[in-house]
Amino acid sequence: MNRGKLWLITVFLMCFTVFAEAQKTSSKKPVKKTETKKTVKKSDARKTTKTTTKQTPKKEVKPDPAPDVVEDQKKIRNIVSVFEFMLNTLGNSATSARDKDVIVTESYSKIFRDSKVQIEDDLVADRLVVTNKDIMAYLKDVEFFFSEAKFEMNIDNIQNGLNGENKNFYKVSITRNLKATTIDGKTINTTVPRFIEINYDPESQDLKIVSIYTTQFSGKDAMTNWWSQLSNEWKEIFKKKINLTDSATLLDIKNIVAIEEFDLSNNRFITSIEPLSFLTRLKKLNISNTAISDLVPIRNLSDLSELNISNTKVKEISLLRYVVNLTNLNFNDTEVSDISVVEKMTHLQRLEAGAPNVSDLSTISSLSELTFISLEGSNVASLSPLQNLTQLTEINLSQSPITDIAPLAGLKKVTILEIDSTRITNISSLSGMESLKVLHANHTMIADLLPLAKLTQLEKIYCDQTSIKQPAADAFIKMNPKVLIIYDSKDLRSWWDGLSAEWQQIFNKTSKISQQPTKEELAIVTNRDSINLGTNNRIKSLEPLRKLPKLKVITAHNPEITSLTPLENHTEIKYLDISGTSVMDVSPAAKFTKLKILNANKTKVENLDPLSKLATLEKIYADQTGIQDFIAKEFLEKNPKCLLIYKTIHLDRWWTNLSENWKSIFKVQLGDSVKNTESLHKLVESEQFHFKDSPVGDLSALNEFVRLKELHFSGTSISEIPAMENLSSLKSLHATNSPLQNLESLSKMTVLEDLDISNTPIDELKFLSGMVSLKKLNCAGTQIKRLDALVSLKSLEFLDCSNTRVGNIDPLLQLSLKTLKCFNTKVSTRSIEGFKKKKPDCNVVYYR
Repeated sequence: MNRGKLWLITVFLMCFTVFAEAQKTSSKKPVKKTETKKTVKKSDARKTTKTTTKQTPKKEVKPDPAPDVVEDQKKIRNIVSVFEFMLNTLGNSATSARDKDVIVTESYSKIFRDSKVQIEDDLVADRLVVTNKDIMAYLKDVEFFFSEAKFEMNIDNIQNGLNGENKNFYKVSITRNLKATTIDGKTINTTVPRFIEINYDPESQDLKIVSIYTTQFSGKDAMTNWWSQLSNEWKEIFKKKINLTDSATLLDIKNIVAIEEFDLSNNRFITSIEPLSFLTRLKKLNISNTAISDLVPIRNLSDLSELNISNTKVKEISLLRYVVNLTNLNFNDTEVSDISVVEKMTHLQRLEAGAPNVSDLSTISSLSELTFISLEGSNVASLSPLQNLTQLTEINLSQSPITDIAPLAGLKKVTILEIDSTRITNISSLSGMESLKVLHANHTMIADLLPLAKLTQLEKIYCDQTSIKQPAADAFIKMNPKVLIIYDSKDLRSWWDGLSAEWQQIFNKTSKISQQPTKEELAIVTNRDSINLGTNNRIKSLEPLRKLPKLKVITAHNPEITSLTPLENHTEIKYLDISGTSVMDVSPAAKFTKLKILNANKTKVENLDPLSKLATLEKIYADQTGIQDFIAKEFLEKNPKCLLIYKTIHLDRWWTNLSENWKSIFKVQLGDSVKNTESLHKLVESEQFHFKDSPVGDLSALNEFVRLKELHFSGTSISEIPAMENLSSLKSLHATNSPLQNLESLSKMTVLEDLDISNTPIDELKFLSGMVSLKKLNCAGTQIKRLDALVSLKSLEFLDCSNTRVGNIDPLLQLSLKTLKCFNTKVSTRSIEGFKKKKPDCNVVYYR
């Protein structure tokens, strides 16, 4: 501890010891009267006369017991001495800032009633306007106005009396001399008369200063005097604030003085805020975008909680050292450089320090209540002072020289972070910022968004003019589909401006955006996953949809549309409805690897081959197009799981003309399905069809089937297999227990592998000679006698000719049979034994 400080404490303790001892010796015993003048408050004596009306006597307020004047005088002299000591300590340049702060914020309360005690300002020489200040403000100004100051107070007179509440008080007349040097180096030496009012509290037997003044007039006079000295412009400003059009009354002036919120922003005519010094209750003040440069008038407004001085000519904020209740402070775009005073503002929650000369944040590291900080446009290069400010929820570092945001890694509550126009390249330290919702990283050098992939609260990323392009954005969105990424906004704006009015109207309606959309709204448009273009004839192209690569559902019934080329890179499409358009070529859809449903009804489509490799396809609607049965067959061969609806009118007519017997058969095949165009198409596109025990006599009802591979029927009246093109692809045909006689058409079934004609009247097999693919033949129970026609069937592996008149099996020796059933035939046992020896690998079932 330095000598100056020891000296201060020693002298100060001596003064208070004397003062305390004087307080203890107080006594209520009568004392001999002194020469001190005594003023007694007079009260009106009302004469009373007798009346017949009984009156309740008015209760009188009794005055306090008479004080011990002699003892009180001693105390008062001590109080004046302590006050003089305080002022001289504040005016001494050798006193430390800490000791001065103790006097201003704590020690004064020993001799003053409270912090609201008013003191008429006597520190400014030749002041024309009477100005009153709170005691704390007055004490602060001693240091503010003077580099060195010496006060001397000589007591001239002490009067005692009663105030308006019948309480004892003293009025002390003093002569105050001030010898000082101002901060500008000017020497002053002034002597003025002053008055100090001191109240006496009989319960605590305590004396405290309640007022100090030079001009003896009331608070009413002070306010009217302040108002009369205002310029007309300021009067109009205040009158407008309280919605006053007439001249201001005393009540109006009181209301003005009691104003708690004041907004002077954008007023370019005001250059001084001196009148605001009288508004001691002011809590919120906005003087942004003004020509104001001096904060002196508000340095003592200790109730201020919000102050905005952004874009002013202010250079110095150290004057705010005692405005310690601030919660919001904004000095963006000023010439402020030293922000050390902010350290004292421990209640700050919101700090906007975006001034180009600000470079050092060290003094804010202890602002534990801070939730918002903006350093936009500052010269701050290190964020280390922020690393322990764990209550921060919003941080703006835009347009600053920041390159490293690692100190922010532990700030778990941050929801909005702005790093626009910085030299930041790496955002990996944000991976643990679990509350982050919005990241602004425009005009930076970031190239990777993956560090943000696990931030579940993330909603928006702004990365215009960065290395983030569509592939990186798309990859991120796949992992985080709810996140909106705004990039290439300039390109999007050009795209929007180039759209026709019809297209803009569609996007306005479908995306619910404004007529002049923001870049966020444009990003919403390009991130749409569905769109319905309706039937607007003015829409002639899908070109604008190139910018919507995330589309999953597209509906376009516009007849002027002829091409799907603008959609060729839209790999997310799952549902595409182009019915009613003039599209002919569907090859761009070959890349739609997620496509499930295509509606191409009433289009000019004639070929589906480009879609044949789309394994996800479930349905294609192609009614009233150029799709024919053979095209459908080719497509379904390559994509058998897809349902192709392409001939609704034809099938409706076909169903209407069917016999009831056939309808009954088909209804069994349909099962519980409702008969409609989809179920009928599913029926005729079946690969298998089985029926039995039905009196149907022909197979003409099957002429609409396009890809039958297996046809089994039994117990019918069918006598022949017709030569139908749609049956040529059969691989399995079972026609049993039916009166079959003519099977010549089977010679064209070159892919048939399984044939069962058992228990039919067939008597020869010549029609089989060309069926080189046949592997299995069942002709049991028929009228055949010879097997010579089977010699050429090199693929035959199974033959059942039981219960026939076959007597010679030598033609079978040239085949690769694995199973032979020939029981109950005319084949001899000797022939069977000989066959077995030659074909030991063939399983022969034989008995007679």
